[in-house]
Amino acid sequence: MNNRLYLHLMANKVKGFALPLVLLIGLILMVTGMTMMMRVQGDQSKVIAQKARADALRSSEAGVTRVQDLLNSVRVMATVDSNCDSGDCWQNARYDVVTDPTYLQKHLKKLYTAAYCSNPDDAATLSAKIDQLRGLSGGQWFDLGNNRYYRVDRVVGYNFDDTNPPPDGLGWGVLTLEGLSLSPTGDLNNIDGDNAASRNRVVVTIPIFPSRPLAFTRTTVPALWVSEGAMVSGEDSADFQGDVVNLECDINRNDIKQPTPALNPPYKAQFIDNTIVPFPNLPEPPNDLRDEQQDVILDSSETFPRTDEGGAITDTYSTRTINGESVQVYEYIVDKIELGSSQRITITPGQRVVFYVKGNIDGAIEHDCSGVIPPTVCKPGNLQIYANNELASTAPQICLRVGQNQRLEAFIFAPDYSLGKSGNGAFVGAAWGKNWGKNSGCVSGNNAVAVTQGVEWTELITNLKPDDSDLDEAARYLPQLGKIANWCEEPIPDDGDTPTEPSKCVPTFPTPSPSPSPSP
Repeated sequence: MNNRLYLHLMANKVKGFALPLVLLIGLILMVTGMTMMMRVQGDQSKVIAQKARADALRSSEAGVTRVQDLLNSVRVMATVDSNCDSGDCWQNARYDVVTDPTYLQKHLKKLYTAAYCSNPDDAATLSAKIDQLRGLSGGQWFDLGNNRYYRVDRVVGYNFDDTNPPPDGLGWGVLTLEGLSLSPTGDLNNIDGDNAASRNRVVVTIPIFPSRPLAFTRTTVPALWVSEGAMVSGEDSADFQGDVVNLECDINRNDIKQPTPALNPPYKAQFIDNTIVPFPNLPEPPNDLRDEQQDVILDSSETFPRTDEGGAITDTYSTRTINGESVQVYEYIVDKIELGSSQRITITPGQRVVFYVKGNIDGAIEHDCSGVIPPTVCKPGNLQIYANNELASTAPQICLRVGQNQRLEAFIFAPDYSLGKSGNGAFVGAAWGKNWGKNSGCVSGNNAVAVTQGVEWTELITNLKPDDSDLDEAARYLPQLGKIANWCEEPIPDDGDTPTEPSKCVPTFPTPSPSPSPSP
């Protein structure tokens, strides 16, 4: 065959396959491109979904933290459910119910009053948090602020279960909460369709423990502890720098102050509405004192312990064990203390003196440790006064007259006495009695500090701390939240808030086994 003819025929043959080959390559490239685009779009959707779910989970976590903060501020509400048909629950939480308040409402009123006595701003904060917890019981969505998505949460329910409490605890608080991330233009009330990017439900279990009143667990004794009554409004406008137990303060004033200077370690003084912990028993006077130290009537200026002209102490001391140490204590049984305006009883700094008083006290007593330098040790508890009204006065009274630039450091315990302080001088220590500020003619100056907390339990001549059983009973009414014991994600029910099956997120806590009896 002619070579030219052969080449012509071969060229025509190749031209016949070129177009299909180009079309095939184009198709392959198109399919590959579409596949890559779909994969990228799928990855992007997955990332968006993961981000939305993470937002919803963060919303749930923020919601749990929020509820914990509220319950830590209004701890009595940790022991009731969020919802109920009647009785005590969050939806019925109010502090201002006057007629036939429930148990919870009574305690909320006490909390509010205690907060107002300490700081009116604290009372306003407490009121707002009670309102927030009541609002959360409605199951509505609450805005938490937005990032990529609007984040909201809501409390599905809170239940307090005391059937199988944790060891030394009151019960378990089971919080069910939902977090939701909405599209950027989302409506809080619309959680369906395209508006809802992700929804998450968590169930959190929190142990609830009792908490003893701080006024009885600090190293210092309460500055003021009265068994009944209140200050008469308008008659005594005194302030108290320290813990106040069972004094119904005037709701229109800020009576509770922080000690100045602050004690070490510093603390926040509290008003404690106590109806459970009783007064301890008064210590018994010794029965072996010298005659000169019994039936003493103090109606003129004297210094204790008493001395002769040369400064030698003439009184006899007793050896007492205080805080595990044997110490010298000068003790006196006193019929009454009744001093004129220019007279005073002076306690020598560094000496321990105890007065057991049968009658009334009216006058100036000075015990000033402020200028003492080592090696002399002087503390407010070096002077202790116990009054038992053995003389059977119908209205026993103690009026401490502490004038300007004067200072009294002491512990005073007189369960049956009306207590009061006149003058603007300093009284550092503690005063326990029947009531405060009801003695006619014995009131503190306007906004003067009546008592500053400053006596240690370990300084007392006998252990006056309340019994553990009484403190444990009081602790039941002051719950505190423990660390989260269980955190679990739960499926969202198809209809309503209640799962069709029992929750798998609420752990079953076994009843603690009783402790074995000690071997005889």
